[in-house]
Amino acid sequence: MKRIALLLTLVLGSMLYAQEKPKAIDMTGTICDSKCVTQADGKSACDLSCTQKDGDAIFVDDNGKATKIANPEKVKGYKGKHVKAKCKMMEDKDTMWILSIYG
Repeated sequence: MKRIALLLTLVLGSMLYAQEKPKAIDMTGTICDSKCVTQADGKSACDLSCTQKDGDAIFVDDNGKATKIANPEKVKGYKGKHVKAKCKMMEDKDTMWILSIYG
């Protein structure tokens, strides 16, 4: 009986742990400096003529949604470039963790 209870606890615990991890997703968009993000018709865009380089790193997806990047060192050298990225959304849904850039 104790073995069954222990086994059940382990199985349920691992299922809960697996559900809490956010899934990695592929996204396409532009890495932008936060000072270069513009708004038009409720959508964000990156002003590629902007020369600011001292703001936060922002990912502006192809649908016009701007998301802050939690690990800006991963996108160093990509500001102003259109990229494909594998990322995970953070719990607040306004921040992402970039896993890799591949395009």
